[in-house]
Amino acid sequence: MGVWRYQVLLISSFSNKIKDYYNQNLVLLGKVVSDPEIKKNSQKIKFKIYQAKDDQGNILEIKGKILVITSPYPIYSFSDFLEIKGKYMEPGLIDDFDYGLYLKRFGLEAVSYYSEIKKIDTLENRGALVLLRSKIYILKNKFREVFDINLDFVSSSILKAMILGDKFFLTPEIRESFSHSGLSHIIAISGLHITLLASLFLSFLLFLGISRRQAFYFNILFLFFYLMLIGAPASACRASIMGFLSFLSIYLGRLGNISNALFLVGLILLLINPLLIFADVGFQLSFLAVLGIIYIHPIIKEFLINKIFRKFSIGDNIVDIISITISVQLISAPLLIFNFNQVSLIAPLSNLLVLWTIPIIISFSIVAIIIFFISPFLSQIIFFLVDIILKYIILINDMVNKIPGAFISVGRLTIFWIIIYYSFLFYFFILKKQRSV
Repeated sequence: MGVWRYQVLLISSFSNKIKDYYNQNLVLLGKVVSDPEIKKNSQKIKFKIYQAKDDQGNILEIKGKILVITSPYPIYSFSDFLEIKGKYMEPGLIDDFDYGLYLKRFGLEAVSYYSEIKKIDTLENRGALVLLRSKIYILKNKFREVFDINLDFVSSSILKAMILGDKFFLTPEIRESFSHSGLSHIIAISGLHITLLASLFLSFLLFLGISRRQAFYFNILFLFFYLMLIGAPASACRASIMGFLSFLSIYLGRLGNISNALFLVGLILLLINPLLIFADVGFQLSFLAVLGIIYIHPIIKEFLINKIFRKFSIGDNIVDIISITISVQLISAPLLIFNFNQVSLIAPLSNLLVLWTIPIIISFSIVAIIIFFISPFLSQIIFFLVDIILKYIILINDMVNKIPGAFISVGRLTIFWIIIYYSFLFYFFILKKQRSV
């Protein structure tokens, strides 16, 4: 089934005929199909081609989507119709990084750099879903403004990444620093964030007196809305679908199996886009992290309790944080080295010092956003508390990075050594399971 789905994707790519017109002057008419990524010096737009013409005005048989990179102003929005005049090119290799494969996971077949762009009006019926996404995009921009008004640039950029999935506001220095400390997962939408938000929303519904059966449906709608708000990255889709299955098992009164749920989610996402398994590092790390928590975490936790902390009175939550962090680092280390040539060694300590703040930040931020539309002054007080905690995270991040050996940089791993590593890890797990039986 996987081979068949991959072949379907390849056939659909070849039928677009985009490759036949690389580096030619064309006029493209189409629509912005997702939230543009706005950076300091550029703006990235995912653009769906509706019609294409050559220099002589002849209509060309071109379909598909391209990435348009242009200046940061004027700012374009989701569902804007544009006319683009210029050339578009084949995305190639950038320092051994396959940029073309990376873009194909979004269905993007070409790149246009700083072409002439004109916004156009159209009478096309945009449909209910497109209209809903447009309204959600307006709401998302409003949330961004609220964060910018009440927080400084660094705190605002971190909060936008944590809640809205807007990592493109983070500077390269911040991203690299959080990667070295092993805290990258807190500035990305992960299962932790989805679980917290869904739990908060469910608690709020139950507080209002809504029955659990009705709250189930509202929570599913909330997960769908939130996915649309953050642009549905693969890691968030994985967490949301697993969250849905978890709520469904409770709703049906059946015992859920997290392993079955994980592989079902993988099947669903890869049927939609089989390139995720090759080209989306977030997808790979997200699934590996959950596998580590399911299979390796219990072994590490048992070892820590019986061997390391046997003589110490340490809370179960602390042991969980340490063992989960080690488990995730163990199972994801080859992939981190393969893609980023580095791995954090200080991650257990940094996560122990920081993870307790995430529920507080998310809870307070949601409350502050709601109150902002009622009393902006009162929301400033709550945002002040959020800012203090964010400053604490930044402080811890900076401090642990100054510890010698906080992270190691290594050469690029080959596929052979990655297979060897996971073979040993798998063998160790099977051996431990057999001994425990």
